[in-house]
Amino acid sequence: MADKHKEEHAEPETSPETNRALVLETANRVALDILSSRTGVEALRHIAEAARILAHARYAALGVARTDGQGLLEFVTVGLTNEEESLIGSRPSGRGILGLLLKHEHPMRLDDMTQHPVFAGFPANHPPMKSFLGVPIRRGDTTLGSLYLTDKTGGGTFTQADEAAVQALGAYAAVAVHNLYMLAKQRALVSGLIVAQEEERRAIAYELHDGLTQYVMASHAHLEVFRAAWNNQEDERARRELDKGLRYLNDAVVESRRLVNGLRSLALDDLGLAGALEQLSSEEKQRAGWKDMEFLHNIAGVRFDKMLETAVYRVAQEAITNARRHAHTGRVRIMLLLGPDTQTEQELLMLEVRDWGCGFVVEEKSGDYAHVGMQSMIERVNLMGGRYTLHSMPGQGTTVRASFPALPPGEETNYEA
Repeated sequence: MADKHKEEHAEPETSPETNRALVLETANRVALDILSSRTGVEALRHIAEAARILAHARYAALGVARTDGQGLLEFVTVGLTNEEESLIGSRPSGRGILGLLLKHEHPMRLDDMTQHPVFAGFPANHPPMKSFLGVPIRRGDTTLGSLYLTDKTGGGTFTQADEAAVQALGAYAAVAVHNLYMLAKQRALVSGLIVAQEEERRAIAYELHDGLTQYVMASHAHLEVFRAAWNNQEDERARRELDKGLRYLNDAVVESRRLVNGLRSLALDDLGLAGALEQLSSEEKQRAGWKDMEFLHNIAGVRFDKMLETAVYRVAQEAITNARRHAHTGRVRIMLLLGPDTQTEQELLMLEVRDWGCGFVVEEKSGDYAHVGMQSMIERVNLMGGRYTLHSMPGQGTTVRASFPALPPGEETNYEA
């Protein structure tokens, strides 16, 4: 009976030609599936299932490495029922053997995974597993993730042929994982853009309430008094109220132009980034009454990608606006310099807006409504693939720094203003 039981669970004999055909057929199905309809997690699960069939394993999983290499970003399994997965609970984070394989360039086969020195144990309700085959998924010199197979059907351990069969799926798995990275990045960009736009709407509402609306309401009030005085033939009073009403209307016109210019500076199209920021600096100096307002740059006559110019302009504009509203200072300096990154030699466009005002504790202002523009600046810089830093201390002023890849005119980006 024992021999019969062993024969019933023995692996089917396959020739090398049959095995190669099965690998190619499975790989082609996976490739076509990725290219046609499946994306993200579903494609990963399909690849894990294909690897499980090829290696004659009871269980299989595909782990996607975090971009910083510290653990797993995604983990999909096949072979477990929904109930079993539910009982196990949260997915592994990439410790033990799973984490070790993320640092390996070559496959790993173990007779008993529980005896390995780095084995971290199974969570409660996890089924027992013994034999193990792990195959890194690599793209160039980077490990994107790994395929994990456990419990060879029929008993025994995984073979070199199993290893070769699963490795054949590696290139297709790398495509799927790379697509997952791109999908996650795209979603992050879209999410960031939505946040930036929402912050912008809040800022515009703030400007309308505290600026344009106040001028219009004041003008309306004085013109109402003018009408009453005119009807009562109070000529002197009527003339005085009319002058005040028209003065507030003129202020409203100036404010509306400023708001429109904030939405998309027409000066960028005509003057370029340096010229537009020169104009903005002059306008804000006059409006704030600053005695010392500097704009230093080395990009005279240089044009950049339109979306880059817009992003840099808007970050500078937001930083200057915050200085005018909150810094209580008479000195502000803007620097915009084009130069190579000291580490990568990549051309960067580096912006710095500094004031010598009252300063603040950054952590205390992160959720402050009056500083809604901070998040907007961060999102704009991130969407352009740049770096953003903010330094401020009470009594020592504030410095906003942002560096951007110096994209030339016409180069496509994923950013929208």
